[in-house]
Amino acid sequence: MDLELNDIQQELASTLTKYLRTEYDTATREAILHSDEGISRDQWNQFAEMGLLGLAVPESYGGAEMTFAEVAVVLEAFGRALVLEPFLATAVLGANAVLAAGNEEQKQEILPAVCEGRTFLAFAALEPGLRYAVDAPSTTASAGADGTVTLTGEKNSVLGGDVADHFIVTATENGSLGLFLVAADADGVSRAAHRQADGLGSASVRFEGAAAQRLDSADAHAVVAEVLDTANAAIMAEAVGAMEASLTMTAEYLKTREQFGAPIGTNQALQHRAADLYAELEYARSMALYSRLAVTSEEVGSEKDRHRDVIAAKIIIDQTARNISQESIQMHGGIGMTMEYPIGHYAKRLTVISRTFDDVDSLTAELGEIGGLIEPHAADLS
Repeated sequence: MDLELNDIQQELASTLTKYLRTEYDTATREAILHSDEGISRDQWNQFAEMGLLGLAVPESYGGAEMTFAEVAVVLEAFGRALVLEPFLATAVLGANAVLAAGNEEQKQEILPAVCEGRTFLAFAALEPGLRYAVDAPSTTASAGADGTVTLTGEKNSVLGGDVADHFIVTATENGSLGLFLVAADADGVSRAAHRQADGLGSASVRFEGAAAQRLDSADAHAVVAEVLDTANAAIMAEAVGAMEASLTMTAEYLKTREQFGAPIGTNQALQHRAADLYAELEYARSMALYSRLAVTSEEVGSEKDRHRDVIAAKIIIDQTARNISQESIQMHGGIGMTMEYPIGHYAKRLTVISRTFDDVDSLTAELGEIGGLIEPHAADLS
C-alpha cells in the first residue's frame, strides 16, 4: 500500500499552498473575518475555478471525479491558512449527502452549482438538547395528500448555515429517519446566524411547515453515518494543517525571541517541549492518514470498521490538538494571548475542531460501547 502522495496530489498541494500563501495571508484573512458575511465570495469563486469544490464529484455532475485523498490534501492546506469559507459544509458534508442520497434529478440540480461555486450547502443534523445524537431527530416530516412534504423542527450548530442556499436536513417521517432537501429561502424557514469561536459561520435554523424534497435513494442511517465519518476524516486533515502551522510559528518564535541576550530557543527545557510536540504532530498525521484509509476502504462490510477507525483516530487528533495549541500559546508567552497575533486563532480553530460533530468524551464512550479499537477474543486455553 502506497501511503505517499502521488504526483497529482503533490502538485495540488504545492499549487494550493503557494496560492494561499500569497492570496490568503494573515491580513487578507483578518479582513475577511471582519467583513459582513465573514467569508469572501471572490475567494470562493477562485476555489471553484481551481476545481476544488468538486474534487470528489463525478464528472457527469461537473466535478473532477477524484477521491477523498485529494479532498484531504485541500483540507490540510486550508488548515494551515485557517480558511474561513464553508468548504467542509458545502463540498464535504452537503455534496456527499446529495451524492449518496439524492436521485438523478436532485444531483443534476445541486451538484453542478456546487462545483461552479454558485450554491452553498449546509448539513443540518444537530438539535437543541440532543448534543451529538443524530439518529432520532425531533424534527418531523409530514406528507400532504398531494404528495408534498413539509418539515417542522429546529436545528442548531449548522455549520455554514449562515450563508447556505440549501439545507440537507435530518427528520423523522412515520417513525423512520429521513433526509430532506430544503431551500433556504422557502416559506417557513428562518435562521439566526452566528459566528463560532474560530470565526467560522454557523446558524440555528427553524422549520415551520417548510416545503422539502425527500432524498430517498439510499438508507438514511447509512448515509448520515458515512457523511459524518467522511467529514470527521476531513476535519482531521484540517487539524493536522493547523497544528503544523502552529508548531512552525512557535519554532520560529523560539529562534527569534530573545531574553537575557540569547534566543529563548536555546533553553533546553523549551527544546525538549518543542521536540515532544513535533513527535505528537507526526502521531496525529498518521492518525489522519488512518482515518483517510478507513473512509476510502472498499472492502465488503467495512462500514462498522470505518466508523470504529474514524472515531479512534479522532480521539487522538483531538487530544493532540489540545496539547499543541495550548503549548504553542504558552511558549509564545503573553503575546500568544493577543488577538493581533495569529497563534491564538489557530488555537481557537483547533479547539472548535475537537468539538465539531463530537468530543473526546462522547467518542471514548462510543468506542467502548462497540468493543474498542481491537476486537477482544477469548484465549484458547485448551
